[in-house]
Amino acid sequence: MAITVTSPQSDKAGWIKNATSADASGTEEIIAAPAAGTSHYIRSISINSAATISVTIGAGETGGAVTAALIGPVNLVAGQTANFVFNPAMQVGAATALTVDASGAGAICVVAQGETY
Repeated sequence: MAITVTSPQSDKAGWIKNATSADASGTEEIIAAPAAGTSHYIRSISINSAATISVTIGAGETGGAVTAALIGPVNLVAGQTANFVFNPAMQVGAATALTVDASGAGAICVVAQGETY
């Protein structure tokens, strides 16, 4: 298991994370926990899977699984994309990482956009 996370530039305040993994079945971190007293706020998330699997977006990681599910599990067939937009933004949790977990091996891509404050 390994995840590759890149950070495309935003033209405004905030962040964008492009996270790809061939096997996120052991829970992977999309964006690390912010400092104490701050939280990540998600504006949008797009999930794409090359395999027929379930994907859960979560807050934190405990024992190889997300600590608290924020989205999902989302059941995807091979080549499917699921898009989510939040207005107002969805709070991940104070000083908590944004994570992803999949039900099995299969390439996924998660693009998340938000702010931290």
